[in-house]
Amino acid sequence: MASTGYPLIVNKSHHVGNGRYIYRFGRSVDFSNIDIALGSCSIYYSWRNITSALNNNSFQIIHPKTGGTDTKTITLPDGGYEISDINNYLRWYLISNGYYIQNNTTLEQKVFCELRVNASTYAIEFVGYPTTAVPSGWTAGSAYSYDGVGNTPQLVITSNNFGTVIGYAPGTFPAVATNVLNTTSSTLTPVITQVLNVLLTLDCVDNPFSPSSTVIHALSSAGVAYGHLITSEPTTLSFIPCQKTGRQEIALQFVDQNMIPLQMIDYDIVVKLVLSYH
Repeated sequence: MASTGYPLIVNKSHHVGNGRYIYRFGRSVDFSNIDIALGSCSIYYSWRNITSALNNNSFQIIHPKTGGTDTKTITLPDGGYEISDINNYLRWYLISNGYYIQNNTTLEQKVFCELRVNASTYAIEFVGYPTTAVPSGWTAGSAYSYDGVGNTPQLVITSNNFGTVIGYAPGTFPAVATNVLNTTSSTLTPVITQVLNVLLTLDCVDNPFSPSSTVIHALSSAGVAYGHLITSEPTTLSFIPCQKTGRQEIALQFVDQNMIPLQMIDYDIVVKLVLSYH
């Protein structure tokens, strides 16, 4: 049975890159009779789910206009996105590029498509609204013109990578332009983030009951907004035996559920490890 534990704190000062932190003892420590448990962990939710490196950051909108259509490629800046964030960027892009109408009195700006979540069907919907002639009391944006029919914008998925995020195969939605309100639902399961779980590994432990013998803890960003602090403090310490060797340092690393190093933007962490002799 393990004796009373000794705390060891790993923080930003120990960061060496790639989600990895090295704690150096300054001398060799015999780990033959030491077990280690996680006491607590605090880490900022700062890994991006949409980036140019992942090639999942762009899609197109076909927007009707007088005499035809405009096809616009929308490229999302690298960041951490929910569907509402992608929709906000879509709206900002359309307004910034003049594809809107504005009420002269209230200054309300209207665009003619949106992305939204349908929680009851576990799907992402692309909604296209019929375009109109500019109503009295409204002003058209610089790129907006009426096609005389009232067709709705169309969504174009140009790559599997972005399609995976919102649950669409590559293609055009709706496939044929229409002049009535239309809602297209994703047919694939949306995968808004590739990181479903964050694992903590510690290179000095050896769990004989796990194929991933260096994993000491798992935590989730569920319910935590991007950029906010994730905290985890187990109610019971789960001690794991260490490799029976002398060490001058130990390395802790954050990885995803596939053991791929977590691409963190904010390296400020506090991890409390508890060491016990047995």
